[in-house]
Amino acid sequence: MAKMRNRIVTLLAATAVMVGVSFGAGAGTAAAAPRLTYTTSWYQDYDSVIVYLYADGNYAGYVNWNSDPDSFGTPGDALRAHDGGADGWGVEGTVMNGQVYRVASTAGHASPYTTPWQTGDIPEGQRMMLDACLVKGSEEVCTGFDFYVYA
Repeated sequence: MAKMRNRIVTLLAATAVMVGVSFGAGAGTAAAAPRLTYTTSWYQDYDSVIVYLYADGNYAGYVNWNSDPDSFGTPGDALRAHDGGADGWGVEGTVMNGQVYRVASTAGHASPYTTPWQTGDIPEGQRMMLDACLVKGSEEVCTGFDFYVYA
């Protein structure tokens, strides 16, 4: 009887160890989302902006809203994003208000990558909010629509 009890205890202990190993084998260390900081460069009478993004202090890319066409061929009412950091995070910009929703994203492209300009006519003087984000899968770290831009 004691021999049987020892076998059962040993079997239960081995099972507990294997369950622990199976849970541990699939677990990896989750990389925390980077701390996002940014600087801005305004132009065209503060209607247009470039938001430079930094992930944990390292340059990650930028989001650029251009209000009016310029002499260099840059379109107006245009948004683009640039991923300049090979860190696994893409860059995404969004402008929106009640009538406008426009997105430019580098997600799915190898860095460095700049999106084409996302364009379309918007009535002159219309105010919109701009958000600049780092994105990876369903994760995003954003500035939080901190900027007002104009068409």
